[in-house]
Amino acid sequence: MEQKENMPNMMGAISGQGEQLPPFVEVEQEKSQVVELLQGVTSEEIKSIFFDKDALVEPPYRVFQLNSSGHRYYYRFNEDGEPQFYPSVTTILSQTMPNNPYLTKWIADKGFDEAERYKMERANYGTFMHAQFERLLIQRTYDLDGLKDELREYIEYNRLPDDFIHYADELKKDVLAFAQFVLDYDVRPLAVEIALVHPVYNYAGMIDLPCTMAAAKGSDKRITAIVDFKSGRKGFYPDYEVQLHLYKMMWEVNFENHPIDKVFNFAPKDWRKFPTYHLKDQTDSVEKLKIPHLLGLAEIEDKKRDNTFVACSGVVSLDTNDLTSNVISLSLSELIKTKANNDDKPNDDKAISESDVIAENERKVLNSERQTLNPAQKQAEKNESERISTSLKLDLSDM
Repeated sequence: MEQKENMPNMMGAISGQGEQLPPFVEVEQEKSQVVELLQGVTSEEIKSIFFDKDALVEPPYRVFQLNSSGHRYYYRFNEDGEPQFYPSVTTILSQTMPNNPYLTKWIADKGFDEAERYKMERANYGTFMHAQFERLLIQRTYDLDGLKDELREYIEYNRLPDDFIHYADELKKDVLAFAQFVLDYDVRPLAVEIALVHPVYNYAGMIDLPCTMAAAKGSDKRITAIVDFKSGRKGFYPDYEVQLHLYKMMWEVNFENHPIDKVFNFAPKDWRKFPTYHLKDQTDSVEKLKIPHLLGLAEIEDKKRDNTFVACSGVVSLDTNDLTSNVISLSLSELIKTKANNDDKPNDDKAISESDVIAENERKVLNSERQTLNPAQKQAEKNESERISTSLKLDLSDM
């Protein structure tokens, strides 16, 4: 969709036009702590960047995200303090949707390594772009002149190549394209980056922008919609359509009084003179008919995964025939629950330490033997536990 009037000032701050609205959030949002549970396994609580408490009743649960070996799970605690796990929407799609033949050809043409490098580069681009859109939505102003400094910090924090800074001008144009969309449709967020679970179909995900907006440019009629942001310039793929309808189902089971009228994909165009963008209505997509079958396939794929995590520690001795003291094996649920072994309910702000992991191993392996130990053996067991605890250091440097 194109718009050639009321072009914002490209060199300064962007602000809303027409009716003046205050910023949606007046205080700085608290950042969630990322905790490395084991090497390559991280967990964090997912908090909405914005939530309209005047319009919505907040769901009675907190959502956490666990990332492991390219797979993403969400979880929440039930009334008994047990973690319940849900595969993410993106994981479901990657497991079940067929590969795009054009993508396969593109990988073949570029070569696998170069294709993977470029995919990661564009993923980092999309993450930064999302954050800038969200800032503009919430604060209703955006200083384009400060974007390059923001990008430098992002590059340093994520250890990206120095030449990533060359994307600064393209990102400025993306912000302007998104600002034009917000002005065209008088977009007002109900929430921004909200994580939800579907308690019936057992999946979870994070929705970019549930909002109210004009039904058409210049229309007085307003609709409730979900808008999902994409950074690609070459159209939208079928899995994007399925993704939106999974989000719609998830939203409506949590907010029954706010049904979704329309679902859209948004992406900036590579514009030259005036801010323009792609906005595709995916509400009537036939791809949504695949959802029941995809959820069934995803359940099968998830059951095939071995969600057991292993930590190795201690001194290996060839004078014994038993290496069990060097290996700690935890299920996905046990790994999460080690945070709360000594609490009446989950203490979700407490990071897992090496002593937590040792405690879980002792609970599973050593408790059954403790009744038969004499005092000297018990003291030896205590010393060994302390030695292992000292040697098992979980790397928290990426927090």
